[in-house]
Amino acid sequence: MPPRDEDDELHAISEVARCFGLSVATLRYYDELGLLPPAGRRGNVRHYGRRELRRLALIQHLHHGGMLSLADTAAALGERGPDGVRRPAGRAVLTGAIQLIEDRTADLRAAQQRLAHLLTCPKDDPVRECTQLRAELDRNVTQALGR
Repeated sequence: MPPRDEDDELHAISEVARCFGLSVATLRYYDELGLLPPAGRRGNVRHYGRRELRRLALIQHLHHGGMLSLADTAAALGERGPDGVRRPAGRAVLTGAIQLIEDRTADLRAAQQRLAHLLTCPKDDPVRECTQLRAELDRNVTQALGR
């Protein structure tokens, strides 16, 4: 860990939580996971410097943006496991996350196409009467019954 600048202002956990829109409990949890250790403590109060705040911004970017789970965020950051060994999962985690996003995107596009079809279906009540939707539902029922 590089030495800390002398002018690196430390911020109390409550201030960091407020400024980043998180709860104090969330920051404590991140610390427990080893994901975001504080720069230091004054009494029982955790304090964070610029380095930790930058790391928190990265965690939020990766996790809260829906790109990675919290576990995958930790793995992507190359955290050390309980045995002290660094987890070498960064690129593999990112590759897996990209695949999940591509799969989800394909599912969403298919859903969009189904809804768009229902909007243009000539039936009076397309949700109940659409021939194409009924055929798809029949296939789903047949598959579910294993026939």
